Amino acid sequence: MTNKIDVTMRYETRPDRPPRIAVISDIHANLPALQAVLQRIEELKVDQVYCLGDIVGYGGHPNECVTILREKKVPCVLGNHDQAALGELDITNFNAVAKQAIRWTQNELSKENQDFLRSRPMEISLEDVFLVHASPRNPEEWNYILSIPDAHLNFEHFKERICCIGHSHQPFIIENRDGKLMCPEEPQIEIQEQYRYLVNVGSVGQPRDHNPESCFALYDRNTKRLELVRVPYDIDAAQSRILEQGLPEVLATRLTYGS
Repeated sequence: MTNKIDVTMRYETRPDRPPRIAVISDIHANLPALQAVLQRIEELKVDQVYCLGDIVGYGGHPNECVTILREKKVPCVLGNHDQAALGELDITNFNAVAKQAIRWTQNELSKENQDFLRSRPMEISLEDVFLVHASPRNPEEWNYILSIPDAHLNFEHFKERICCIGHSHQPFIIENRDGKLMCPEEPQIEIQEQYRYLVNVGSVGQPRDHNPESCFALYDRNTKRLELVRVPYDIDAAQSRILEQGLPEVLATRLTYGS
């Protein structure tokens, strides 16, 4: 018997169609950001929250963030930093700062939270929404979707109307109009029955689109509206925790600039 992650594992929850869902990603152990986002989600009267992984890494509150999602029974997929924190991903290609944060996180995570992360699937399939951390095409390889050609390749690897991803920390919406890909400029769109969508929901804990506010996606099945929602949070508190734990200063500084 092995404790290794089964990278083929997936969840299917097709009978469940909560009207309003929120999709969060890339919390990266940023507790103040997670708390602010969950508070906003509660205010919006969301029926179900899903998480696209990378709950840990970089930030100073790994156990607290995992525990919150575990206790709230939030369905989560596995992220590459989650897998690395379990010692089950080669971090040779991680930069020096990310490596230091991962090694610190490995020593911090409780067994209960390790077990939770280890049991996460690579993907979750809903009736109309596909959830994966990095990309639907070979999700265990942790490839980025950063261009229209990348997106073209990945539309072939999910059958649901909407695919939600994280990983790059850069929110976007790509609309597939019978093979012609469009990027709406507005953060809110109306889902069209004849089109398909690839949505990067952004990052809760470490935005990288030069906007320091947390980001998540809100999808209302009744109104067919999908929105990228921004939420301010206590950046000073997140930075203080990073520095108190002896993590690299750059991990605190970058939160100011969303970079």
